[in-house]
Amino acid sequence: MSVVLDYTGGVFAAKPTGGSVGADPSTIGDASFGDVSLLLHMDGSNGSTTITDSSSNSVSVTAYGNAQLSTTEKKFGTASAYFDGNSDELRFTAPALNGDFTAEAFIYPESQVQNYPICFGPILDNNTVNNKILLSYDHLEYPNKFSLRVGNNFVQTSSTIAVGQFYHVAVVRSGSSVSLFVDGVLAGSQTYSGTSQSRTEYIGGNFVQNTNGGFKGYIDEFRLTNGVARYTSNFTPPTAAFSNTGPTLDLSSGNTFVHAPSANVTYEFANPPASGTAIDFTLKVTPSSTVTITWPSSVKWAGGTAPSAPASGETDAFTFYSTDNGSTYYGFHAGDAYS
Repeated sequence: MSVVLDYTGGVFAAKPTGGSVGADPSTIGDASFGDVSLLLHMDGSNGSTTITDSSSNSVSVTAYGNAQLSTTEKKFGTASAYFDGNSDELRFTAPALNGDFTAEAFIYPESQVQNYPICFGPILDNNTVNNKILLSYDHLEYPNKFSLRVGNNFVQTSSTIAVGQFYHVAVVRSGSSVSLFVDGVLAGSQTYSGTSQSRTEYIGGNFVQNTNGGFKGYIDEFRLTNGVARYTSNFTPPTAAFSNTGPTLDLSSGNTFVHAPSANVTYEFANPPASGTAIDFTLKVTPSSTVTITWPSSVKWAGGTAPSAPASGETDAFTFYSTDNGSTYYGFHAGDAYS
C-alpha cells in the first residue's frame, strides 16, 4: 500500500491503531514461581516411581521402599504419591532455608499407625532432633492429628484429623515465627531462630530416618517456596493444581504490559500469533522491592546478555518481537530508570 500526501490540501496527522494494554501479568501464573525450589504434582501412571520436579530447578527426586504413584486417590491431575507406612519415602536435596519459606501439600491419611510418621521435614540445623522443624501425622503424643515440631515445641490441630480425605497442610516461616495451617486455618505458631544448610530431605519417611514406620496414605501437590511466607493469616486453600509458570504475558490480550513485582519473578510469554505473523510488545516493570528477573529461554538479547532487573521503585521498559510463533523472541532494554 502506498500513501500520497497532497500538501496543497493542508496539514495531515497520522493516527496509529491496533495497540492495546494486555492482561495484568500478575493475574496469570504464580507470582512467586521464581522462588519455588521444588514442585511435585505427583502425576504419572499407576505404580510409577518417576517423580518429576516442575520447578525451574529440575530437582532429582528418588523413591525408596514402596513409595510410588497411585491413581487410586488424587487431589488434582492424574495421580498422587502413595506411602504404605513401611519405610517408604521420597528423597531430594533441599536448599538452605535461612529466612521465610512455605512448605505445603495435600495430604490424605489412610490410617493411624502411631509411629512418628513424617509427611515432610523441610528444614533443620543439623541432624539433632531438637533443631528440626518437622510435620507429622498421628504423633504418639498427639494421636489422630497433624502436629508440627518446632525445635522442642509442638503445634497441633485442635480437632481430630479424619482418615480417607485430603487436607491442605502448610508449614510457613515468617520472620521468627513458624506456623501450621490446615485447610487454610491457623492451628498455631512457635518461635524459631534456627538456620539450615542444603541437605537431603524426606517426604513420607520416618523423621529419625530408621527402617521402622512412616506415613501411610497419599500426598499430592507438594510445593516448597524459599524466601516467601505465602500465608500469614487464614486463607482459602488452592482450588487447582499449583501453577508451573510465573507471571505471564498473554500476547493475545494486547501488546503493552505493566507489572510491579514484589518478589523474584520468572516471566512467561503465551499465545503468540502463528508463524509468519510478526508481533512486537512492550513490558514496563517497576519492582516494589529488590528482585531478580528470569526471562524465557527463547529470548535472545542484544549483545547476548540479559539486562538486570530494575532497582526497587525504578521503572524500566523492555521490548520484544517474534515472527516464528514464539520459538525465538528478540529482546531489547528500551529504557532505564524512567522518572
